[in-house]
Amino acid sequence: MHTLSGAAASLAADGTLLLVEQVATGDPEDGEAVLHHLRLKCAFGSGVRGAEEIEDLAGRAGLVVRSRADIGWDHRLWTLGRRVS
Repeated sequence: MHTLSGAAASLAADGTLLLVEQVATGDPEDGEAVLHHLRLKCAFGSGVRGAEEIEDLAGRAGLVVRSRADIGWDHRLWTLGRRVS
């Protein structure tokens, strides 16, 4: 949240921020994915987030989603802009 908030604050009104994140697949039987989530949870406190959670986080940081695209291997690319009040 802090990193996205800082990026939003320093982004020009017409600027663009690209965000690439792994998104949760929701498959509880995938042992490797569960282990990866646990590692991230322990190391950073976040784990692997769902797409909706990432978009909510971006919104709370003052960003709007301009577009999104799946780029493979459970990763998604978001094109974000600063929310103009």
